[in-house]
Order: sequence, then C-alpha cells, then structure tokens
Amino acid sequence: MLKHEIAEKIANVNMFEIAQKTEYKANLLTNDEKEIVAELDKWAKEIGETGADPDRQIASFIRKTVEEEVYNAPEEILDMMFNRGSIGEFDDYKATVMAKNKLQAYEAAKGGNVDRSYLDISVLKPAWKHLQVETDISYADLRRNGWKTVATLTNFAVETLKNKMFQILFNIVDTGIKSGAENYINETTAKPTQATMDAMALYINDRADGQGVIVTLSKYIQAASKLTGFVSDEMRNEVHRTGRLGSYDGVTMAQISGAHKLADGSTQLKDKRMYGIAGKIGDCDMKGDVRVYETMDDDNEIVKIKVTGFEFGYSFNADTLEKICKVVLA
Repeated sequence: MLKHEIAEKIANVNMFEIAQKTEYKANLLTNDEKEIVAELDKWAKEIGETGADPDRQIASFIRKTVEEEVYNAPEEILDMMFNRGSIGEFDDYKATVMAKNKLQAYEAAKGGNVDRSYLDISVLKPAWKHLQVETDISYADLRRNGWKTVATLTNFAVETLKNKMFQILFNIVDTGIKSGAENYINETTAKPTQATMDAMALYINDRADGQGVIVTLSKYIQAASKLTGFVSDEMRNEVHRTGRLGSYDGVTMAQISGAHKLADGSTQLKDKRMYGIAGKIGDCDMKGDVRVYETMDDDNEIVKIKVTGFEFGYSFNADTLEKICKVVLA
C-alpha cells in the first residue's frame, strides 16, 4: 500500500509527465518526482511478488494519466481542424455547422424584388467512434522492472489511443474530399513539385482563418524543402540546420513521422497524401470518461488490463470541409 504522503503527492502531479520521464528521460526527474517514483517502484514490485492489488491502483494510475493527457493536453493539428470539447457518457447533442455564405446580390430597381438566396446552416448529429485497448502485465515484469512496467504501459496506451484517433479523423477527411473537387489537387509525380506546393499554399492562404498549415509525412516535407524554384541563403541554412523548412509561402509545414507506425504497421497519415488546413471544419468531442479494468490472473501470473470508454464524435459537412485541401501523389 502506498504511503499516505506519497498518495497525496501523486494526486497533485501530472502522472503522465512522470511516466514519460520514467520511460524516456529519468535524469530529468525532480527530487520530489524521484521520491514518488521510488515509492511507486516498491509498490509495483510488491504486486509482482504477491499477485495482489486489492485497491486496483494500477488501473487508477492508467486511467488518471490517460485522461490527463487525452482530455487536457493540446493537440495543435486537431485543434486547428475542430472545435474540441467533451460531454457526459450518457449525453448526446447535435452540432450546428455554419456553411459558406451563399447569399447572392443582384442589381435591382428601387422597390423591386430579386431571387431569394439562403444560408445553409446545417444541424448535424455527430458520428461516434469508440476505441479500446486490452493487454497483460506479467508478475515477472513487475518484480523485475517495478514502476517502469506501469509507466511503459501507460505511455503506450496514451500513444496508441491518440494516434488511432488522429488516423481515423484524417482518413474520414480524406474520404470526404473527392476527385474533381476544388480542394482535390492531383500530382503526377511521387514527390511534391513547386507547382503543386504553390497551388496548395494559395488554396490555404485564400481561405485561412489565421495561420494555415500543411500536414504530411516527413519525407514529403523534406522533398518540398529542397525544391529549387526559389531559394535564398536563409532557406539553405535552415534546411542544412534542421533538414527541412518550417514554412512554405507563409504556410507552416508540420511533419508526421513515417517511422512511427501503429501496431498494425500503418502510419498516422496515409502515404502519398498531403493535407492543407485553412481553418476549423466542425466539432470533435470526447464522450464520457476513460475506464480501466484490472483483473489478477494468478494461474498465468499476469495482470489483465482493459482500457475502454475512449469515445469521440465528429461532425462537419461538405461546405466546411472546403477548409481542407488534399494533394494526392502518384
């Protein structure tokens, strides 16, 4: 059982940050965090020895850290695309999405009439997606690695859930942008050309609510950074220093690693795709709270962990989707 003083400290710290430091940067732990980790290590190793966690504290740690990171941490790219929020597990709502201005002005005689035009204000029922992760922790791992075993599982659970949500939302947006649409840009080569990048930047800058962004896999950011149509010493120095440009024609370029794959081998973004985001297209809300279930299996000497309740809903329409353009590479 954890000491009361340590339990109080845990209640007032960012457990995800401590888990991350434990997993990746232990040298950055503060003295208070080192004290917490030392107690957590004893606690986790004791569970591995006894096979007992009567208060389900492993589940509590995972739930607390997942919720802190997923519900509170900023996710810049998704925040640019959606109004973000959360609702209760048993609540539901309809999203009101203002479409583009379709009002028309006509020349008319004073006192005369013209054809009516209308604003298309869409009321949309969100589509919901539910994600779940199930895994095991062996008693042997707890005895050997203690708290780090729980920290690793926590980091991976957060990473898996967030990456899958990101992938699902971009796949839905990708499907919604059809060939032949104004926001569909076809490229006949395997890498972006200057003509394609110019078209993409122009599309974004013409529609941006603020600072637009180009989102794609790292290899395409690198290729776009080395185009030779216009080059300055400052740009050359930036590419030599960082391997890529931070922006193109005033549009920020954000890279998604192609090396960091989901467990099924897929990347967060589809290959041969580049996306330009000029503003928000609708709403994306978390529903309810993450729940973590923990079952001790003494026969197999494992702790069964089930992370569920990760539910999110999204809503947008064809008009608002015009805030995003898509480049399809050959």
